[in-house]
Amino acid sequence: MSGEHLSLPAVPLPVPRRPAPPAVRGDAPAGAVPASALNRRDLEVLRCLVEGRSTAQIAASLSVSTNTARTRIRRVQAKLGVAGREAAVQAARDLGVLAVPPRRSAAR
Repeated sequence: MSGEHLSLPAVPLPVPRRPAPPAVRGDAPAGAVPASALNRRDLEVLRCLVEGRSTAQIAASLSVSTNTARTRIRRVQAKLGVAGREAAVQAARDLGVLAVPPRRSAAR
């Protein structure tokens, strides 16, 4: 028995489950939550994104660290069901969450 190895049966580990997303209103982007799910701070982040602010500028205007600002930006994007700042601004425009003027072209 000196050279034998015991093998234990494989036990499957439980898979963590995410809760199902809440029901989405008809015209919202796929995977997004209703606009009412955005809180006051989310709207402040969106306003900063509309203005084209950097993460450091957003952090300063919210009086938080850059890591916290980065997290807040990601959470807003997740709530809107989008990836990227421009997509978050477009989703806010589409949902009518903010009065976002259409982007002007650089050439006149």
